[in-house]
Amino acid sequence: MRELPLAVVIAVGACTGGTQSPTPAGPVAHALEIAATEAGVPVELLTAIAIEERGIRLPAVRLVHDDQIAFAGMLELRRGKLDTLALGARLVGASEQAIQIDTELGTRAGALVLASLGATTDPATWRPALEQLSGMDAGMAHDYATRVLGLLHDGAEATARAGERLKLAPHPAVAIADPAPARVGPPPAVDYPGAIAIPTSCANTKCTIGRPLGNASVDKIVIHDTECDWDCSVSTLQNDGGKSVHYLVDSDGSRVGQFRPETDTTYHAGNFFYNETSVGIEHVGVASDPAGFSAEQYATSRALVEDIRTRWSVPLDRKHIVGHYQIPDGTRIAEDSAACADTLDNCENSPNFGGANNHRDPGYNWQWCQYMQKLGGSCTCNDAWPLFNCTTDKTQAVRCKDGVVEIVDCTAGCEVQPIGTEDVCHVAPGGGGSDMPPDGGTGGGGDEQLAGGGGCNTGGGSALGLALALLALSGRAARRGR
Repeated sequence: MRELPLAVVIAVGACTGGTQSPTPAGPVAHALEIAATEAGVPVELLTAIAIEERGIRLPAVRLVHDDQIAFAGMLELRRGKLDTLALGARLVGASEQAIQIDTELGTRAGALVLASLGATTDPATWRPALEQLSGMDAGMAHDYATRVLGLLHDGAEATARAGERLKLAPHPAVAIADPAPARVGPPPAVDYPGAIAIPTSCANTKCTIGRPLGNASVDKIVIHDTECDWDCSVSTLQNDGGKSVHYLVDSDGSRVGQFRPETDTTYHAGNFFYNETSVGIEHVGVASDPAGFSAEQYATSRALVEDIRTRWSVPLDRKHIVGHYQIPDGTRIAEDSAACADTLDNCENSPNFGGANNHRDPGYNWQWCQYMQKLGGSCTCNDAWPLFNCTTDKTQAVRCKDGVVEIVDCTAGCEVQPIGTEDVCHVAPGGGGSDMPPDGGTGGGGDEQLAGGGGCNTGGGSALGLALALLALSGRAARRGR
C-alpha cells in the first residue's frame, strides 16, 4: 500500500501575548497535530476535515446549552446516521458534554473516531472513513468526502480561531474521482428553485406527512439558527430523531437545503400546533456571535421567505414571521397561544416561550427590523432598543422612539459606541441628512462585548472551569439595558 508523506501545516498570526506575529504552529494547528499523533492518522487529513467543517473557528472553550444541536471538536462530531458524538466520547473516555465544551478534547475524540473507521496513512482508506464520519445518507456522504479530498488534492488556506492562518499543502496524488452511488428512483422534488434536496425520512419521530389541520392552516414562518455549521446541520437534521425542518440556509447564503416538502409537518418549533401551521427555516449560525449573520445569508433568507409566501397565506408581520424564542412552550401555556410579542429581553428570558426546552434562537443579534423592512413589512418596537443601534452590517441604525420604530440609512457607515451611548449613523454628503443621532442621548445604546474578550487565554485552569466562569459572566450573552 502507498503511504502519503505528511505535509507541514503552517499557522500564521496565532494569538501570542496580545500581539499577532507569524509562528510555526498556532494553537489550532498544534491541537490538530496532537490529535493526529495520538490517533495515528495524518494531520493533513484532520486539517482538511476541520476546514471543510469550519470547526477551526471554534473557541477553545464553548458554552453548551440543551437548546442547540449537539456537536464536538473541530471535526464537529454529531448525531448523524452514525452517532460520532457518542462514539467519540467513548473512545476518549469522557462525557459527551465534556468533549463539546473542550474543543481540543473534542478534536482528539474526532481523530480517534476517524481511526476507528479505518483511516490510516494510506489514502485509499480515506474516502470510506470520510463517508461514515459525515453522518449523512449515501449520496450526500459521497459529496462530503469528495469535498474533503478536493481540499487535500488542491491545497487550502483558511482562517482559524483568533486569526490563526492554516495552510494545507496540495497533494496531487490524492484521488478525488469516485463514482457516486446510483440513485434509486427520481431525485426528491424541491419547492424552492435551486434548493439542494436532502432526502429525510419521517421515521424515528422526525415529521408527519401532510398537514393535519389542512393546508389552509399554514400561516407562519419560523426563523431558527442551528448553532453549528453546514455539514453538522445537514447530517443532524437529516438523521437525528425527533427533529427536522423544511429549509436550511448556509452562513454565506450560497446554499439552501430542503429536507421535507412544505406540505409536510416538520418538528422544528418544539410545539406541535406551530409545527402544523408553519414552515421552518434554519440558518447556519451562532446566536451569541456578536458578528451576527451575514448580509448574503439575510438576502437568501428573504428570497426564500418571499418564495414561500407565493404558496402559503403568511402575513408579512411579526405575528406570523417569528423567531423560535417566541414559540409558546406547550407544557406551560396553551400550544396555540400567540407568539410572544413582549420585548426581546422578556421573550428571550420567559420560561413560557421558546417551545420545548426554551430555545432562544435566532438570538439578540438577528436584525428583525432590517430583515422585515427589506421584505417589505415592518418590525415592532419590541424588536428595537430605545436608542439608535447599528445593524450588524453597519448600513442602518434602528431605534424605538415614542412607540415608533425609526430606521435610518447610514450611507457613510454606522459607528458603534460604548454601552450607554447611542450609536452614530453617518450620512454621506448629499445623502439626505446629517449624522445621527439628531437629538443625542445616553442610557443604553452601543454593542455590548463580554468581559475578557479577545480570544487569548494566557492563564491555566480546566476547560470546564473556564466554561463555568464564562457562563456566570455571560448568561445567554443577553444585550441588556439598551
